[in-house]
Amino acid sequence: MGGSVRVIFLSVLVFLSVEIIQSTYDGEVKGVCIERERQALLDFKRGLVDPKNWLSSWVGHDCCRWNGVGCNNKTGHVIKLNLRNLLGDPTNDFFTGNCYSSGELNPSLLELRHLTYLDLSLNSFRSKQIPKFIGSFKKLRYLNLSRADFYGTIPHELGNLSSLVYLDLSTAGSYSGLNVSNLLWLSRLSSLQHLHMDNVNLEEVPDWLRVVNMLPSLLELHLSGCGLANITTPLPYLNLTSLSVLDLSSNYQLGPRIPDWLFNLSGLVHLDISAIHLVQGPIPGSLSNLCQLQSLGLSLNERSGEMNGFIESPSGCLGDSLEILDLSVNSLYGPIPEPGFPSLRELYLDRNSLNGTLPVNFGRLSKLTNLVISYNSLVGSVSEAHFSNLTKLESLDLSSNSFVLDVSSDWVPPFQLKEIRMRSCRLGPHFPAWLHKQRNFFVLDLSNAQISDSIPDWFWNLSSSVTYLNLSDNQIKGEIPKLLQFSRWATYSSTIDLSSNKIEGPLPHSFLNAWIWILDLSNNLLSGPIPITFGEISPDFLSLSHNRLNGSIPTSLCKTDALGALDLSYNQLTGELPRCLGDLTGLRIMDLASNNLSGNIPGCSGFMTSLEWLHLRKNNFSGDFPTSLRNCTSLITVDLSWNRFSGNIPTWIGESLSSLRILNLRSNTFSGIIPPQLSHLTSLQIMDLADNNLSGTIPRCFGNFSAMATSKNKSRLIWNDVYADDDDQFVVYEENITVVMKGMVLDYTKTLSLVMVMDLSRNNLSGEIPEELSSLSGLEGLNLSGNHLIGKIPKNIDGLRQLQSLDLSRNQLSGNIPQSLSVLYFLSSLDLSYNQLSGQIPSGTQLQTFNDPSIYIGNLDLCGPPLPKECPKNKASQTPMSMGNGVEEEAEEGEGFEQVWFFTSMAPGFVVGFWGFCGVLIFNKPWRIAYYRFFDKVMDKISVVWVTKVS
Repeated sequence: MGGSVRVIFLSVLVFLSVEIIQSTYDGEVKGVCIERERQALLDFKRGLVDPKNWLSSWVGHDCCRWNGVGCNNKTGHVIKLNLRNLLGDPTNDFFTGNCYSSGELNPSLLELRHLTYLDLSLNSFRSKQIPKFIGSFKKLRYLNLSRADFYGTIPHELGNLSSLVYLDLSTAGSYSGLNVSNLLWLSRLSSLQHLHMDNVNLEEVPDWLRVVNMLPSLLELHLSGCGLANITTPLPYLNLTSLSVLDLSSNYQLGPRIPDWLFNLSGLVHLDISAIHLVQGPIPGSLSNLCQLQSLGLSLNERSGEMNGFIESPSGCLGDSLEILDLSVNSLYGPIPEPGFPSLRELYLDRNSLNGTLPVNFGRLSKLTNLVISYNSLVGSVSEAHFSNLTKLESLDLSSNSFVLDVSSDWVPPFQLKEIRMRSCRLGPHFPAWLHKQRNFFVLDLSNAQISDSIPDWFWNLSSSVTYLNLSDNQIKGEIPKLLQFSRWATYSSTIDLSSNKIEGPLPHSFLNAWIWILDLSNNLLSGPIPITFGEISPDFLSLSHNRLNGSIPTSLCKTDALGALDLSYNQLTGELPRCLGDLTGLRIMDLASNNLSGNIPGCSGFMTSLEWLHLRKNNFSGDFPTSLRNCTSLITVDLSWNRFSGNIPTWIGESLSSLRILNLRSNTFSGIIPPQLSHLTSLQIMDLADNNLSGTIPRCFGNFSAMATSKNKSRLIWNDVYADDDDQFVVYEENITVVMKGMVLDYTKTLSLVMVMDLSRNNLSGEIPEELSSLSGLEGLNLSGNHLIGKIPKNIDGLRQLQSLDLSRNQLSGNIPQSLSVLYFLSSLDLSYNQLSGQIPSGTQLQTFNDPSIYIGNLDLCGPPLPKECPKNKASQTPMSMGNGVEEEAEEGEGFEQVWFFTSMAPGFVVGFWGFCGVLIFNKPWRIAYYRFFDKVMDKISVVWVTKVS
């Protein structure tokens, strides 16, 4: 027995000695970081920029304790490197930012030969290519390079990772720059189970399905937005028998029908074929044979037809398993049938053409958590019976239908909602009392709900986690309460929209210390000054327009470092602008229109360098054109109209503000000439310099405005600053411009991108109208009235093919009205009055629609309809095409005079000629005989020729 113990003891001793020798040879101690691997990580760190100092723990000798590093507990080898940019919060990708960037990933990582897990996702490697050396980690089982800002062709060396089980190369968008020219390397990853390549460009890989079919262990395949083409050649066999998750969404060339091979994937649990350009026809019944399918995405296609066959009584076994169904954004019509999916948890039918009422049987779907049927044409009452068993409902979206919520005042809902969206449903006139029992919501949209009540006090104490509140477009009365609890509401980035109501009283101080991203209190009856502390809420979007606010703009607004949009228009604000506004370098929109503000525009070198839209119209600003705007090179709109600005229009506008699309300086006292340099503004679509004291001529180079030469069928940018669309819980700031056209003052918002106007009226301009203006084929409004222009109307004016309004009145134009004016088929407003035009008003299809003689009044030498003055007959007999300009017109008038004398002298000339010839033949016999002989010879020759031709 003792001998056996000694043998065991010696064996253990030998084993330990070998381990110690091996450990010494490898330079490692069990449970402690390997020195060469520690040094490799430090070399790798030197290539990274770490603005958040997240790698501050990478110090000391034990790298196994460093943040993001994982080691084998026995050997000490680094086996895991997780640098995913989540800043300690693995559930929050939105607020992470880009923490890391790198000029180059250091190949020192190759020292980590035992690495099995590598995650560099959600970083920014500044459009560098994926390093080829990553293909050398033979033991790697998990590789995640998603959304890391890599660029170029994915290296085929990744095919050497034969142990790989999980591969994620997804990018954030379709235009990120990652692409694949040959996908054969993927077929060597025989152990791969999870493949994510969303938004990687695979347009040059027509055999993508054949390659993917070589991966027998594949469980999940994500190829959304890859530019995949439809496969017409059938597969000889289907090897994807283990596939449970398939996402082929946003591949617009996969349509127009669902690929047949999808119906053979009987193990699918999740299928997303949204936005693959499926057109027409109902939903295929073959999908009902996918017995294990729990989630089906068919949104953003062009499927049409009624839903009865698929929703109400699905064939096959799909009805028992389906939990999530997304048919949103299609062309489905007809009523919503009673659902035949008892296990349904989420149903999305929004943005279709559904009509009729909501089936009461929806109340039986006891597992339903999300019901979204917004943006349809549904009508009727929604009663308590519709919600009777929906105890698990968390998200309800009935918006943009014509529902009437018919519940009792003491109704207690069986659910606790997190999202409540009932825009444009009839909930009023009283404020919904059932909300009193909802204490978990963070989204509430009751806009345009016909509520004309006051907001009850209990409402403000409901939830401390509201991120989106929209009560706009109602008739809500009363004041915003002093709100001891309101700051609790906005402890997180919030949107609060109370616009277009009847809320009155002063702005509350209770917004103080609240974190409000978007605050819209416009179109109410608010009065009094803006509180001094108001700027401390630090919003990104602040709109207080269309109220009765008075006083000056507080300097506290300058503290809102995040402010991107400031809209204080249509109030009664006075005083000068705080000079510190020039320090808001993040401000993109400043709308102070229609107030009583005065003074100069703040001038400082850093004046709002990111400013895009500047609206200062209808105030009392004075001084020269603000030189501080020269640094605002991003400006799209400059609207200084209806103020008291003076001096010359600076030439640097055309040189520094190259992105400008709207320049409105109307109704000021600018003087001097119009700078020809404005023609450098190739994007300009609206130029209004009317009602100033400008002199000189119209620059001929104004024919170079290329945007004005663009017809409507070409794309134009829409001038909306989308702080987000309605569904994403944000608001939209719409550009608004006042344009004088067709004799009316018009406000343009949604259609602003289509407006092309040049207005130089009521100045002191002289000279002729440049013919070059006729090249502006996209121009819709041209107003040159009230100047001292001379010469002719350009005869090539028909080049303004899109022209709708033309005003050349009150000038000194002369000559005829060109016939080419009659082919401007869109022209609906014309004024040529009070000039020196002459001749007949030309006829034509378009000009015949103008029956108002006042548009020609004041031209004493004009004649013809619709004027009562008739033209002289000789002129009236002329065809319209004989009406010309200049020398041609004078020549044609001379020819008319000669024609009168020609016909007058024709009769006596005929008499003299006749008797001069016949008299000689009668009284001179030899001449008479010679004439008859000559006549006979001629007739004989004609007879011979005739007989010859006939024979």
